[in-house]
Amino acid sequence: MLDNRVRLLIATLLILVFALIVTIVIRADRSAPASPTPNIDAVRTQAVSTFAAELTATAASTPSRTPTSVPALSPTAATATALSGTPNCLGLRFIRDVTIPDNTEMTPAEVFTKTWLVENSGTCPWKPGFQVVLIGGLAMGGSPFRVAQTVGPGGEIQVAIKMAAPTNQTGVVQGTWKMADADGVQFGDFLSVVVVVGGPTRIPPATVTTATP
Repeated sequence: MLDNRVRLLIATLLILVFALIVTIVIRADRSAPASPTPNIDAVRTQAVSTFAAELTATAASTPSRTPTSVPALSPTAATATALSGTPNCLGLRFIRDVTIPDNTEMTPAEVFTKTWLVENSGTCPWKPGFQVVLIGGLAMGGSPFRVAQTVGPGGEIQVAIKMAAPTNQTGVVQGTWKMADADGVQFGDFLSVVVVVGGPTRIPPATVTTATP
């Protein structure tokens, strides 16, 4: 009987000790501060910041390459290009015939002055050294017309060339002229002279007067 009582006492003590331990553990768990719930937005922001910092460090450590640039034209080269006959720079517009309209009748060797009124229709000025030259047909004794002074964009001048009707050709005779810059580059409208040369001029015979005695 004694042994049974001792065993019962020991079992009761064990149960009490176990219950006490459980109670202590539960109280300790309740008294411990709860861990804060993580903020999802804050975590994302931190991750982006870290990634950006790594990219910056990588870019700083990578040697940069200097791009190969196309050299720009110097002002002198650009001016030379503009004055070399670029259509957007140099231009001439025929306005009208001042003298000797097309198909004017001429006699052989008849001297005349052909005059055209022209306009600088480009964006660059015409300078001394520019000239109107024959590019086709007959010159009829005419010499190139030389620009005597600078003609700015929009300016007008009269181009006058002295000529003579041919003596060895009859019918329609034509000459075509054009403006050229100092380098000989032609530009602008064509300037033409068209005359109709007739037959040789006949001189009427002298009248013989017979003296009356």
